[in-house]
Amino acid sequence: MESHDDFYKKALTSFKTADHLVYVTFNVVRDHKIILTALENLGSSLTNGMNAILEYERLYKRIMPLADNFESRFDVFKKLFEKYGFSNEETSLIVDLKRFLEERKDAPLEFTRSNKVVICYDNYKMRSISLDDVKKYLSTTKTFLFKVNK
Repeated sequence: MESHDDFYKKALTSFKTADHLVYVTFNVVRDHKIILTALENLGSSLTNGMNAILEYERLYKRIMPLADNFESRFDVFKKLFEKYGFSNEETSLIVDLKRFLEERKDAPLEFTRSNKVVICYDNYKMRSISLDDVKKYLSTTKTFLFKVNK
């Protein structure tokens, strides 16, 4: 089993990768698929940050060992987010990104339109994410990781 330090290091690495993709690589390449890669790295960063908190709590025997699925780990994390001072925005971002990335795998169509990436689903529902949205997610993830490091 990985320690909380390992999870935090993975979270920080994923965050730095997403930040570099958005602020450096995108300005050079101008390919909107970079936005999707940055979102995947942000999702990984948030999940690893959450796992770092859970493993820290488990290390000091404040919680019991957990299953490896996301839902059960997030349910336990929801009970701890006030203790660590996480905002509702940070915790909802974890769920939203996780849901978006899972739905993206099943989506039959994705394309770019006017500086946005648009994902179309089977039920004719669409979701678009712009570069500004990703920058807001980066800012929220940064504050989340600061709180995880405390």
